[in-house]
Amino acid sequence: MGNLMSIGGGMGSASRSEGGQTGSRTKPALTQELRFTRTSLRVICTSLWLWLLLGIYRAVIVDPQTTFQGGLASIPMGLAASYYDLILITSVTAATLILLFLTKSSRLASAAVASLFYLVVLVSLGWGFANINLVKMLGEPFTFHWLVYGDFLQNADAKSAMGDALNVRDAAILFGSIVLVLALGYAAGSLCQRLSSAGRKRFLIAVVLCVGAALVGSGYHVRAQSLPASKVDNPIVYFAQSAWFSSTPVTFAMSAGGNDPDVASVGERPAETSSLKAPTPNPIKNVLIFLMESVPSKYIETFGGQYPITPNIKSYAGDSIRFDKIYAHAPSTHYSIFSLLTSMYNDISFYGMTAKYPYLPLETISNALSKHNFRTGFFWSADSRFQRVDEFLLNKGLDVIQDYRGQKCATPTFKLSTEQWKNMDYNSDLCTAQMIIDWMRKDPQKPFFGIMFTAMTHYPYITGSPMFSNMVPSAKDIGPVRYVDDEKFNAYLNALKVGDAAFGEILDSLKQSGKLDSTLVVVLGDHGEAFGEHGDYVHATAIYDENVHIPLIMINKHLFHDEVAHPVGGIIDIAPTIMDILGLPLPEQWQGRSLFSEQRPNRTFFFNPWAGSLLGYRDNDRKVIFNATTGRVEEYDLKADPGEKTNLFNEGSSDRTALLQPIAGWVQSQKRRIATLVANAAGDAGHCTATSLEIDAAGTDYQGQPRFDVFADGKRLGEIAVQGKESKASTGEQRVAELTEAAVEAQPFHIDLSGVPNPKTIEIRYVNDEWAGDGRPGDRNLFIKSIKVNGQLVPNSKLHVDEQSHGYTDDSGTAMYTNGSLWGSGPFIEGCM
Repeated sequence: MGNLMSIGGGMGSASRSEGGQTGSRTKPALTQELRFTRTSLRVICTSLWLWLLLGIYRAVIVDPQTTFQGGLASIPMGLAASYYDLILITSVTAATLILLFLTKSSRLASAAVASLFYLVVLVSLGWGFANINLVKMLGEPFTFHWLVYGDFLQNADAKSAMGDALNVRDAAILFGSIVLVLALGYAAGSLCQRLSSAGRKRFLIAVVLCVGAALVGSGYHVRAQSLPASKVDNPIVYFAQSAWFSSTPVTFAMSAGGNDPDVASVGERPAETSSLKAPTPNPIKNVLIFLMESVPSKYIETFGGQYPITPNIKSYAGDSIRFDKIYAHAPSTHYSIFSLLTSMYNDISFYGMTAKYPYLPLETISNALSKHNFRTGFFWSADSRFQRVDEFLLNKGLDVIQDYRGQKCATPTFKLSTEQWKNMDYNSDLCTAQMIIDWMRKDPQKPFFGIMFTAMTHYPYITGSPMFSNMVPSAKDIGPVRYVDDEKFNAYLNALKVGDAAFGEILDSLKQSGKLDSTLVVVLGDHGEAFGEHGDYVHATAIYDENVHIPLIMINKHLFHDEVAHPVGGIIDIAPTIMDILGLPLPEQWQGRSLFSEQRPNRTFFFNPWAGSLLGYRDNDRKVIFNATTGRVEEYDLKADPGEKTNLFNEGSSDRTALLQPIAGWVQSQKRRIATLVANAAGDAGHCTATSLEIDAAGTDYQGQPRFDVFADGKRLGEIAVQGKESKASTGEQRVAELTEAAVEAQPFHIDLSGVPNPKTIEIRYVNDEWAGDGRPGDRNLFIKSIKVNGQLVPNSKLHVDEQSHGYTDDSGTAMYTNGSLWGSGPFIEGCM
């Protein structure tokens, strides 16, 4: 209390000098005491206001509110949770007061100490404010590891979070907060200085007691409420600890050599042999993949699931082989779609390949089978625009790509999309099942490769709505059942039962058509779903088995007979296994191996860039998880501990480098591989030159054919007349039906683009609309079914009609009812500007 008593007594009365020398010695001492008292009181008052504002910031993190009244009500909770902020503020304040006392004889030194204190205040306020968005985006305060691995993992979430934290509106709020704290601290300190010596002492004693009580109370609150460290730790201390007390940076400095042989491509590794002995002739003519949204293996009955929700899958157990050690490589849909079709690991980054490189030239299983005369189709209950999957699926050898928007269902669509969360709507899985059934029945002479992807098991599992009950007529015993008391988990189990019913309807149809015995049916989950096993929920929060361990079942009575296989594998291995069963060669670009390969390593990798930076692998029965953000290593024996409850890793005795070497090899190898693919595609000059434009068009004739002009970057390339269907429509409904019928007979028109080799815009200008008038038959209209540049389909996301009254674009194409323009916006060749 020596400093505080000095502050409190610094303005006491001085004895009157009895001589000039005494007076001259007393005056400088008085000035030093006045300066020390004034500065110290302002430091103390500024610290109190700093704690209050950081408590408000903390309230937004631990108890976010959407209303002003709610925000005010949450401030006490924020102050109670600001234990670590208060420790830092108290420590800095105490250190500052001690340094001010020691340097009070020097005006310059005192000014330097005070300046340093206010710098800490500015940094604390700025970092504390940014921490609100950082915790929201990253799940924790910013760490040194985000700096080290942000480029290494090409993970952009830290950059995005910083961008959000430093936007103009928030910067203005932060600036106002800083000014407020400094002004209030200065004013409060000045007021305290005017108090009597006794008054200042009482004030300082009250501050000490209040701060002590606040430390005890907030410390108790944080421990009693078990508040997570990510939400209560001071962000400055959190960053410093991550930099000074972790060996993580050294770990990934390890050399990983060249390309990792475990994940080498087909073209980089020796030929492999297969243990599969298929009958001759090969009975498999068709392939159906039934992909289930958010389904881990633990809920499928043939994998030990305890709830009776997959009776149809279970009924085919006798004709199946079940692979019990298969993993998704990331707990996210678009990552799994990419790996399923391309047999490649994703770029190990926050942005998946479908979103970042949708047009990258890649060999897919649909491409490969299309070359072998298979009909190909992709049917999804959800919205394929999610993460640009719709664009990724283009030019992948798929004849039909259909999501919920192109389906005609007896039940209404589940409407979940908001302005913030787009592309979240979906249809009943039973409706999608009917769509693929109709498609499989067409052209029975050609083999087919079809994928059906469910959606109803995606959070929030809206099975309790009237829409769910409306599905009952289309399936047996599909009404909601009470399996568990947890409402969300129960809804999930019922949604999975709907997916199983959809599966049953598809296989019943194959059986009725006589195609079941000649079809290889592949059932798998795109990733898992957690329900609190490790304290987390949904799927993109961790890489424990509930998040990434998926079922894989292959069904055909001629090939499999109630078998269970144990190779460790992942989604990248499914396409090679299908090609192995069909007796077809693997594309050289693929990284996956057939699950029947006799040379395959018993290892697969997975990662999660959304919950920190989690990387892991399973090698036989050992599973390793590495958090690159915190440096934490986990090791499990899945045979003895399938629930991953006992971490075997011991910092003192375990070989950290040996455990992490496979991860380092995989990450570094995959980073080089993706960079090479992207560079090769960008450097392909021929690929970047647009030479041809194909427009598939149709129309209705009335007193002549519909015509349109074609422009590229404003340059007129030609006029095209379309042979249309004669129009007799006299009502709006008839005109729509007439144009829909005409669209079936759309014809291709080819235009040379050599004069505009890489256009930024393409305009199709409808120029000769004609209409008989209300109630009279006849209307000339134009329909543009598709636009292709260099044979690549231009997605609808790049097309728009200049005015809504002129026409509209949907999955089937663009209908134009009056003169106007359909615009296409480039780049039309990905990676080329």
